This record gives sequence, C-alpha cells and structure tokens, in this order.
Amino acid sequence: MTKNILVIDDKTDDLNNITTLLKDVIPDCRVIAVRSGLEGLERAKTESPVAIFLGIDAPEMERHSVCKRLKSDVNTQQTPVIMMMEAQSDPNSYVKGLEAGADVFLNKPVNRADLNAQIRMVLRVDALEKEKTQLKKQLQHAQKMEAIGTLAGGIAHEFNNILFPIIGYTEMSMYDIPENSKTRKNLAAVLKAADRAKDLIQQILNFSRKGGQEKSLLKIQYVIKETLKLLRASFPATIEIRQKIDNACGPVAVDPSEIQQILMNLSTNAYQAMEEKIGVLEITLSEVIIDSSDVSSNMDLSPGNYLQLAVKDTGHGFETDQIKHIFDPNYRINNQNEGIRTGFGMVYEIVQSYNGYIDVDSEPGQGTTVSVYLPLPHRESETVSHASTEADMPTGNETILLVDDEEDVLEMMHLMLERFGYRVFPKISSIEAFEEFRREPEKFDLVITDQTMPKMTGMELIQELMRIRPDIPIILCTGFNEKITEDNTKSLGIGALISKPVRVKEIALKIREVLNRK
Repeated sequence: MTKNILVIDDKTDDLNNITTLLKDVIPDCRVIAVRSGLEGLERAKTESPVAIFLGIDAPEMERHSVCKRLKSDVNTQQTPVIMMMEAQSDPNSYVKGLEAGADVFLNKPVNRADLNAQIRMVLRVDALEKEKTQLKKQLQHAQKMEAIGTLAGGIAHEFNNILFPIIGYTEMSMYDIPENSKTRKNLAAVLKAADRAKDLIQQILNFSRKGGQEKSLLKIQYVIKETLKLLRASFPATIEIRQKIDNACGPVAVDPSEIQQILMNLSTNAYQAMEEKIGVLEITLSEVIIDSSDVSSNMDLSPGNYLQLAVKDTGHGFETDQIKHIFDPNYRINNQNEGIRTGFGMVYEIVQSYNGYIDVDSEPGQGTTVSVYLPLPHRESETVSHASTEADMPTGNETILLVDDEEDVLEMMHLMLERFGYRVFPKISSIEAFEEFRREPEKFDLVITDQTMPKMTGMELIQELMRIRPDIPIILCTGFNEKITEDNTKSLGIGALISKPVRVKEIALKIREVLNRK
C-alpha cells in the first residue's frame, strides 16, 4: 500500500532535500510537498498522510501554529507530526513544539541516517496504533455478538414456546380430518410454515453463538448479509458493495463464525486492493453443479453440487506467478500485499477443512474474483410437511405429572397426552408440582417438566423430586438453553431431553422409550 507523507516547508531547498531523502528511504512512499501552512492543513485532511514533516517558519503561520491546528482537528489529531527545527533553535522552541503536540523532532539540515531512524520509528508506532484500533473493533464486535447471542437465546425460547402449541394443535387437528380433505391440506401447509419458523430460529442461534462450534447444517445467507452490514460500516463510501445472494441456496455443514471469517478476510483483501480509488466489491452466493468437464487438471475438486461464494473487486489484480503462490504463507508477493497473504492463508485453511476449493481469477489492472466452493450435502426433494397417522402413535395408561409455566403449552400437552391414553396431572407452577409429588410420590409413573420457570427451574425441581424418589423417570423440555445438553442430563439420571418445539410423534416415542426403560 502506497504511503502518503506530507511535507510542509516554506524553504525550497529544505523541501527538495527532505523529499529526495524520503523517496530514497521509503521507495514506495508518495511525498506531498507544500509551501504554506494553510495548504498543508487542507492536504492533511484530504490525503490522509501516515506522517507529516513540519518545518514551515512563515510569519503568517509558523510550525507551532500549524501543529496545534493539526492536533486539534479530529481528522489529523492521530497523525504523527515530525517537527523540523533549525540546529541553533532556542530550547524554548522545543518545549513550545511539545506543547503544540509534536511527536518527534529533527534538526535541519536533515541527514539521511536521522531521517531513516525517525520515520521508521514513526511508521512502526503508527502501525501498532492501527493494529490496536483494529483489535479494539474486533473486541467490540465480539462483545456485540455475545450480547446478540444472549438476546437471541431469550427470543428463541419465547418463539419456541409459541410454536410448540401451533405444531401440537395442528397435528392433533389433522388426526380428526379425513386424509383427502382440503382442510387437512391447509393444516399441512401451516405445519410446513411452523417447521420453517423453527429452522429460522435455529439459524439465528447458530449465527449468534460464539466461535468454536461444531459444524452443523446451516443456510449461510443470514451470516453473509449480517457480515456485509458490518463491512459496510467499516469501509469508506468510495467502496460500493453489491450483493447477489440466492435465498434458495441449500444448507452446508459449517461453523458460522468461520464463514464470517472467510467473507471478512476476502472482502478486506479486496478493499486493500481498491483503497486508493473508487471501487466496487461484489458478493455472490449461488448453487452450482460441477461435472467432470468443468474440473480442470489443477482443480482439486470432485464433480457434484456446490455452494459458490464469490468475492469480486475492481482493484489492481495479480500477476499469474503471484496467483500460483498466493496461498503459500512463506511467499512474499511484495510489501504492500503482506496483509493480503495472511488473509488468503487463513481462508485456505478453513476451506480445506470443509473439503472445499478456492479459485482465484485475476489479471493486473483488471481486478480479482475469488470463488470459494463448499460441497452441498445430498438433499431430499422438499415435500409438504405431514403428521403421522394417529394409529402410528405409541400409547399408554400410566400417570404423568406435567409441569410448564406457559399456559398454552401446558394445555396443549395435557390434551395430547390424554389423547395417547395417559392420566395427566398438569401444573403451571414448579412449586405446586413439587408439593403434589411430595404428597404422593408413588402415584406418578413419569414427570415431564419445562426448564425455564420462575422460583424453581426444571433442573432444580428434578433434583428435589429425585431426593424423594431417585427412580422416578423424568423428561426435561427446554425452549433454548446452551448449558443443558443430553450429556449432562443423562449424568443426572434424566431419562430424555426434548427441545421445543417438537412433533407429536417424537414426544409419544420419547415417553414410551423412557417408561419402557423402567
């Protein structure tokens, strides 16, 4: 990346000398030389220099006044200022320079060794400050995502409690209607919509959770759109972001945080390639079929169905020899592309872990398109959701203590369990349920309880019940709780864990499985 360095000096010899030395010491720099303080202040705003050399001594605006103006402007207050002083300057001038905000001093006439040492130190400090700012942004983003995850968990719990009765009542209504009835078909459509809502809630949860997740089937459109919002906020207005996201694309087995990392790295690389001019960043997501004729000799890709994520820019592009080594972390393309190599290397490792492939299409001056191919799992054709026939449902005549603080869920579950033949004691309060059980613990063959309840949670209730009767079969239901898993419920002696919302047949099977185990 070309570095802009601003030099402000009213003496032609000094201006020419510092310009020549800078180009010698920093070959890829662009020196902006100006002779007046006012022009220097304007160029500092528009050119975004990495450093400003300040030696002007004109009466109308000398170096200290210019420095104060630079350090008081929000656009330039973080830019390092190297104040150039006459060798015979009064010591008070240095004190005045420090008070004005100067970062470094150089004596005139400037020699190459001093300049080399000072400018490299300034650039190193500037790079560290930028890295610090970037890390701060990443920390803020991580904190934001953690907050979103907490919020999403609460929302998911509420939505799942709403969906559970919808699914339950819909399925039970379908049992009472002839198979060829138009009403039954309408109810099947309701069931399909409820299933889609359930899947959407899971997608949001998968995205909002912290990294290090196990790979699970995920439609990544939501991840991409949210990441692009983040990129839009951090990229300048000179970069136009276009997106062509096919919402019909199927799910892939991924960790959403890694998909976000892929897109952020590739987009940041694209931005760096266009940073010095107006550019267009285009993100495309589509499904593609790769057959044997599409696979070239250098493509490590098997024929099949793939999700293609393409990131296209209008930047400077790469030479053919550079593309060959672009994923090699030990190959230095050139100084300005060092960050780009790191980004490509990380993307390459992630894509390889998914048995995917990356293709880079680029020409010097023509921009770059990076295409990531992720294998799509075999997908059955989508059919209208349907309920099993009531004759398929396992039934029983045991006595069940049913506990849930959601009245709609409790009533639906009560009707459902009675329909299966069970004798049900419904309780909307975990405290009331505990008192009922304590009075007659041997009356019950099974306890089905919700987890998130006031005063006493499901897990707390279970512990109290098992103190009274350790052998009581228990099924725990939860709308959403990251801390409760099948492993830790089994270790506590809980018979089964059910995640709301769930289909009627699954509940019927779980009940019989737990009871038959006893």
